[in-house]
Order: sequence, then structure tokens, then C-alpha cells
Amino acid sequence: MKKEISKDKILCSTGTFIGRLNDFDYRLIGELAKKIDCGGFEMMIEPFWNSAEQLNGMAEYISRLNLNFVTLHADKSIGELFSSSKDGDSAEALRRFDLNCMTASAVGARLIVLHLWGGLDSDKHIGSNIKMLPELLEIAGRHDVTLTLENIVCSSRNALEHLCEIYRLYKNDAFFTIDVRHAEFHKNLKQTCQTEYLWENVLHTHIADYKGDLMDWTKLRPVLRPGTGDVDFAYFFGFLKKIKYNGSFTLEAGARTDDGTAVDFDKINESLRFICENFMGAL
Repeated sequence: MKKEISKDKILCSTGTFIGRLNDFDYRLIGELAKKIDCGGFEMMIEPFWNSAEQLNGMAEYISRLNLNFVTLHADKSIGELFSSSKDGDSAEALRRFDLNCMTASAVGARLIVLHLWGGLDSDKHIGSNIKMLPELLEIAGRHDVTLTLENIVCSSRNALEHLCEIYRLYKNDAFFTIDVRHAEFHKNLKQTCQTEYLWENVLHTHIADYKGDLMDWTKLRPVLRPGTGDVDFAYFFGFLKKIKYNGSFTLEAGARTDDGTAVDFDKINESLRFICENFMGAL
């Protein structure tokens, strides 16, 4: 008999079904989430939701839903602002992060995923990005949420190097989310897994696929569903079995109907089953 995994370990990002097709209307979450078979959700915060009024309204709406919001993905522009050298950008990034942590706490999410770098400058000035961590940890702690840093694609080096440096500097204060698509972009998924000491602090994983050569930026979009690209999921889930991984998973790959006019919920549910069956099969 197969070991059952905790239902709330398999999550779906709201970004898979709230987007351009429906004008990023978060008020559709309650209706559309009913079509998805998962244990909980990861709330994706869009960069244009950046005022206290907007996020308070969103939190109020979401808190009324009978849904399990386990994690929150912070506004991706925060990392871009940290990577910028313009005056005031780091302060704005901290303001947005504070609002995002407030929202996470308000909707019941106990874990927040952050891009510490990004944008055109990416990891060009990574030392400056890493120096922001004490303030970020203080903000997250004040809102009683756990900060996890994602292995974001890099233009100068690669995320594994940066996560190792962050671990060296911050040890047990540093927690991580591993995105398998981003690791495959740098062709270092196995190296990331083999850096086993990091996994003591990996609380969460993002699941999608990538098909392309090393650092081919043209292949990052569209985000592929798991099992349709180059990621070696048999190896990845086998590794998780070996280390007795007890963290959570979020599906980040959405799907559209063949004519491109609507969200394909059957394909999203198929991808969620892919995660569940592969992880259960690895146990």
C-alpha cells in the first residue's frame, strides 16, 4: 500500500488561473479555485498590487474564502528593485515586502517566497542584494511568517552559488524554495540536489518544466507543465525520497485551452496529479 502524503503539501499557485485571460481579477479566486483539486494554494502577488489599500482589500476578500492558503509568493518586482542602483528603490522594495508579509499573515499563509534578485540587473550586484537579508528577516518575523528565498535565474552566475553563500552567512536563519525549472535553466538541478546541506533548510519547491539549452532566455516562457520538458523528475523525486523531504510543492505551470481563450482546468489538475503520483511513487 502506498504511503499517503499530507493533502496540504500539494499546492496550486493562483498565478496558474488568475492572469491576463481574466484581467488579474483576484475576486475570481473563490469561484475558480473550486475547479482545482489540490490541498491548498499559493497566493501570487502581482507587482501592480502594491498599495496598502489594494492588499488590505485582497486580504479581506481571501480571508472570507473557505480555502487553505499555505504560502504566498511575494511581488517579483521586489527583487528587481533590490537589484537596481536607483535611489529609493531598496526602500520601496522593503515597503512592498512589508505589505506582502502583512497580506500573508492576514490570509493565514505561514511561508512567503521571495525573489531576492531579478530584472535586467539580475544578480550583477548580488552582494548588495544579500545585505538586505537582515531587514527582510526582521520584517518577516514581525508578521510571524517564514521567509524562503528562491533560486531565481541569473544572468551573471547561478542561483546555487548564491544560495550557498547565503547559507554560509546566515545558516539556520536562511530558508529556501527550490524551483526545478530555474535549476534546469542553469542545467544544475542534480548539483542543487547533491548540495545536500542546503536541503536541511529547503521548506518548499516550485514545480514546472523547462525545455531548452543552457540559459536560453527565450525558452523561459511559456512555463511548461511538468513532464513536458527536460527536467528529470524521476531523479528529483527519487532524491526527495532519499532525504525524506517533508516540505510542500506548488504547481506553477498554468494551461490554456487549445484555442488559447480560457484556462484549461483539466490540464492543471493533470499536472497536480503528476506531482502527487510522482512523489507518492518515490516514497
